Amino acid sequence: MCGAFVYVQLEEYPYRLAAGLRWRAVVGELIDRRPDLSSRFNIRPSQDVVVVINKSGTPVAKPMRWGLIPNWSKTEKISQNTFNARDDRVTESTIWRYPLERKRGIVPANGFFEWKKADGAKQPMYITPKEGGIFQFAALYDSWVNKHGETIDSCAIVTTSSNAFMSSIHDRMPVILDNQSLPIWLEPAITEPDRLQSMLIPTSEDLLRAHPVSTAVNSYKNDSLNLITPISIAEPRCSDGQLRLFDQ
Repeated sequence: MCGAFVYVQLEEYPYRLAAGLRWRAVVGELIDRRPDLSSRFNIRPSQDVVVVINKSGTPVAKPMRWGLIPNWSKTEKISQNTFNARDDRVTESTIWRYPLERKRGIVPANGFFEWKKADGAKQPMYITPKEGGIFQFAALYDSWVNKHGETIDSCAIVTTSSNAFMSSIHDRMPVILDNQSLPIWLEPAITEPDRLQSMLIPTSEDLLRAHPVSTAVNSYKNDSLNLITPISIAEPRCSDGQLRLFDQ
């Protein structure tokens, strides 16, 4: 599951799309038009997010509502949550099958939040790339036209089972694309569902780090740098007397 994430000055990161195309420039252009899409520390479903797609070999950055509305839907409100798309359902669900074959992109992020259960409470954790930089979340998107003729672009972040690192925090995590899988995911000519689904796997646990953060992140109304600042918490003591943050 991925229900809240962060990005900070995305336009400053020189990451590349398929065929070596830089997407820094197109993200910067989008944020120039939409300053509200710049640094954000508590992005939640139903809000607009930055999505990068490969259109005829050219990177395009678009604002999309987080929470996919299928193009065939009769209403904007869907009876199920569509901000995440499970990897084990994308080839079968009527909601995900068409976007998987035709409408794939990435959602860039500096990190994401997950809530670790401990002693009956839930401690928010902030997960980031161990070496800094950004995540490139696999995303599906679609376009829906409302009764006024307005087109609403919307998206979902694809999730998969957790790797060994994340399993101590939550049983699911976003699909994080590396530089090898990214060009395949963004290539419009590739439409085979089984081939695409085979890419939706947990990233290496060696690439992640995490730290506890304030429960202020629990409220979508809060959005500031303080939400990703590490805090000290009482950590469980193991049988060997050592304190470990990610005890099972």
